[in-house]
Amino acid sequence: KLVTKTLLVDLPENSSFTVSDFVVMQQSHISAKSRFLQGKNMEIEKAVEDLIHQIASYHFESQTGIVSDDDIANLRNHYNRSVYQALLHSSKNSLNALKKRIGSRKGSNILGVSKPFFEVDVQLMPPNVSLSPSLDEIQQCINKSAQTVLSCYKKIKDWGYSTLPREKRANHTFFTRITKDIELVKVALLLTGCVQGIRN
Repeated sequence: KLVTKTLLVDLPENSSFTVSDFVVMQQSHISAKSRFLQGKNMEIEKAVEDLIHQIASYHFESQTGIVSDDDIANLRNHYNRSVYQALLHSSKNSLNALKKRIGSRKGSNILGVSKPFFEVDVQLMPPNVSLSPSLDEIQQCINKSAQTVLSCYKKIKDWGYSTLPREKRANHTFFTRITKDIELVKVALLLTGCVQGIRN
């Protein structure tokens, strides 16, 4: 549950950011959280391997109690899938939180005013309106943050990493599995065009 609830983005409700500050803040936060997730991943993998060792070394009184290699593989795969699902939920929750915070239109109420997400300088020079940073720069910032969220899974090693030859280790991460999820791809695509509505 701890892995599932880990948000890879830092989105304070009552703060506004410059584009550059936001990118730096997210990269720092995501880096720390990816180290945390890798630590939890390794902890779970080691616990499962310890459990498998205990089961395999247990002496049953009858021959029918022998644990097969298939049973051991199924146990390992079950927990590996559980870790994958937790990481997937973490990534979806993170991108959805970013999308929600960017799209929030709370406005003012009796208790106060919610802060805008980005600090933007608006200059009115009829008939034109000039924004600094531009909408394109804001969109690039959002895209960069979403890419950083997804790329953090390149640092989280999939199980069995240490048993692989060195030349195959680089690609043995959760990144490929996570980024194949169609719902996650949809959220990422929505984020890449989230500023388009303002432009129109």
